[in-house]
Amino acid sequence: MRYPVISMEKTGKRIREICERQGICAREIQEYMGFSAAQSVYDWFRGKNLPSVDNLYALSRLLKVTMETLVVASDQEEAWGVCEIAVLPRMDRHKIVVKYRELLWGPGVS
Repeated sequence: MRYPVISMEKTGKRIREICERQGICAREIQEYMGFSAAQSVYDWFRGKNLPSVDNLYALSRLLKVTMETLVVASDQEEAWGVCEIAVLPRMDRHKIVVKYRELLWGPGVS
C-alpha cells in the first residue's frame, strides 16, 4: 500500500472545472472566503497551491460537493463521471441514481 499524495495540478483543475460548471468565478470565491485578492483562488486553479483544510471545507460548502470530490490523488485517474453527478443539484442526482439502479436491477427498484 502506497502513501496517498494529493496532486496539486489535478486538484486545481478539478476545482476550476467544478466552478466553471456551476458558473462560479474566482472573484465570487474571493468574496465568499473574505480574501483581499483573488490571487489565492487563481493559484488553486493553476495547481500552484492547495487550499487549507478550512478553505477546502468552505469551498466544498459553497460548491455543494464533498471535500473528497474536490481532491484528486496523484495516482488517481480523472473520474469525471462521478464528479459530474456530484455537482448536479440534489434532485437531478437522485434521478440519475434511480435510473442507474433501474438499468442494473430493473424497473421499480429504488
